[in-house]
Amino acid sequence: MTKKRKLIVAATAITIGAGSYFPASAVTLKGETASPGCPYTVFIMTAKYASKAGVNIQVSDGKTLTKSMLLMAQKKLDIASTVPAATVFMGKGVAMYKKLGKKAVAMHKKLRGMFSYQCGLYMMIVWDENKEIKTWKDLKGKKIFTGPPSGAAAKMSEDYIKAMTGYKPNKEYTAVRLNWGGGQDAMRNGQLDGYMRPLTVPSALMDELTAIRPVRVLSIGDDQVDNPVLAKVLAIPGRSMGALKAGTFKGVVNNNKDLRMPAFALSQQVGVHVPTDVVYKITKAFWSNIGEIHKNVPYLSGMTLKTALDKLRAPLHLGAYKYYKEQGINVPKALLPPEL
Repeated sequence: MTKKRKLIVAATAITIGAGSYFPASAVTLKGETASPGCPYTVFIMTAKYASKAGVNIQVSDGKTLTKSMLLMAQKKLDIASTVPAATVFMGKGVAMYKKLGKKAVAMHKKLRGMFSYQCGLYMMIVWDENKEIKTWKDLKGKKIFTGPPSGAAAKMSEDYIKAMTGYKPNKEYTAVRLNWGGGQDAMRNGQLDGYMRPLTVPSALMDELTAIRPVRVLSIGDDQVDNPVLAKVLAIPGRSMGALKAGTFKGVVNNNKDLRMPAFALSQQVGVHVPTDVVYKITKAFWSNIGEIHKNVPYLSGMTLKTALDKLRAPLHLGAYKYYKEQGINVPKALLPPEL
């Protein structure tokens, strides 16, 4: 269930201090992020440090980020976690934005970037006791969770499965689309044959499953590394080849060796309508506390100023641009604010 949170929510056991208070003059923004996980944690950290700079971000979680992007463009939302691939799709009016066409392209011009970050890996998880699924081809005829309805994650999952097997969703296998919480519940309760989703490393969600019984994670074999269809999937913005290092998860029976799988990145964006000084304050507050974030959230240790723009696919907001220029960060031409 979606919950409204003021920005002091302690998503990673970090608190602002006793009680909650915002200065009377604080600016208030509406924000959206996904269910608890990597983007949620980054967003909560953003909100926490923004509060100290006088910006109150009201956070609603459990959202479909592709829809959040539309709301930002309509000024119904100010700031949100976003997906690099979906940003590109929106700018072209394709994929989940196909029905909107040119309208989506126009709305894309209302979005501005803040930063991007590497988040985790796409994992195809099956219960080890299910001896019917040991290879990708064994997914034929099975019920597989691929992600939330209308989300970029479901498209990625289904593209990944197609690249590995040639199978199309709801033809060779049943693609089950539920919200993130519903997907986890369905896997936990034995209603799925397979569970495809992005996860951080380490992952509380994976630990929850392996506490029930062992699982197996299907990986990209040596014979698939040069697969041209897979190469196209990994070439989409925000995606790359990654690896789950041997011994990462004790309850994953085949994690006694490195397992290849897609890595994914996410980003954070604001509407172009948000004032420059406000976005500057948020950006500065976040990066000024990146050391504390690394200490408390180890899987974000690769998130640095030097990599902040690597996976971003929307031009920077003027406020973010101002901060990065002060820090001596080289901003690629494609990310320069059109307002300059």
